[in-house]
Amino acid sequence: MKKILVPTDFSVPAENAARYAVQLAKVLNADILLCNAIKAPADTPIVAQVAWPLMDYPTLKEEVTSDLDVLVQKLCASTNLDNNQSVCPRIAYESAKGTVHEVVSTLVKEREIDLVVMGMAGAGGVIQFLLGSNSKEMIEKADFPILLVPYVAGFKKIRKIVFATNLDIHELGPLKSLINLATLLDAEITITHITYKEIEIDSKQQYKTEAYMNDVVAKIDHPKVKYEKVWNTDFDSGLNWIIDQQEIDMVAIVHHRHHILERIFSGSHTQRLSRHTEIPLLVFPPDEEN
Repeated sequence: MKKILVPTDFSVPAENAARYAVQLAKVLNADILLCNAIKAPADTPIVAQVAWPLMDYPTLKEEVTSDLDVLVQKLCASTNLDNNQSVCPRIAYESAKGTVHEVVSTLVKEREIDLVVMGMAGAGGVIQFLLGSNSKEMIEKADFPILLVPYVAGFKKIRKIVFATNLDIHELGPLKSLINLATLLDAEITITHITYKEIEIDSKQQYKTEAYMNDVVAKIDHPKVKYEKVWNTDFDSGLNWIIDQQEIDMVAIVHHRHHILERIFSGSHTQRLSRHTEIPLLVFPPDEEN
């Protein structure tokens, strides 16, 4: 892993995500690229009804550039206080006009980004994406991995990662990517299948499980991988049970369109998951080519 992209709106949770990304970059020997999506006031429909002076795009970009420069200095200054490793990763920044989804997607392709790290805030029992309403759109459409860092999460050595799977063949590619990351981190991966019923011997589900694990063994070489089944009423409750029972540093899932994230970030599940907002969530797109 060579490049980590961190979108920021300069909020406290976004800055926390940037600090987490910097510490992760130090471990992975990666570079950091900060970015800010500038939405010019003239592009906002409501401004036509409001009489106030509008800054032009060059002025907005100048202000954002100044804010990004200050953020880089803060990140490097805090890194230098780390007694374990005082060298700050290389940090660059970009700003561009557009939505978060547009700016991030363009930078991912142009700069060959390996991972996007975003802040996530929880307040009043509700988890919210930062950076405006376009963030959910970006995650829905993303064809790159996104690490969501809760606003209270501080970086610590990543020793154990749980990969929650429904045994879909399109999850093997993301799992391989996750294992590459775990190898760099020297972390253990637990492949967890959450099911609401016990799997009977010689059942279709048993064959599916065995086929999936045979593919894992055949395609993936990592000494610290184990598999476990969790019986629970549903995926949401099972994931919460796992987090409650084990010392987990990161949870990884594959986001099948309009599936897991809709349940995680809306409705009653949001309130249940908000109890565990100290654990970063790594979201992969499905491997459509598999």
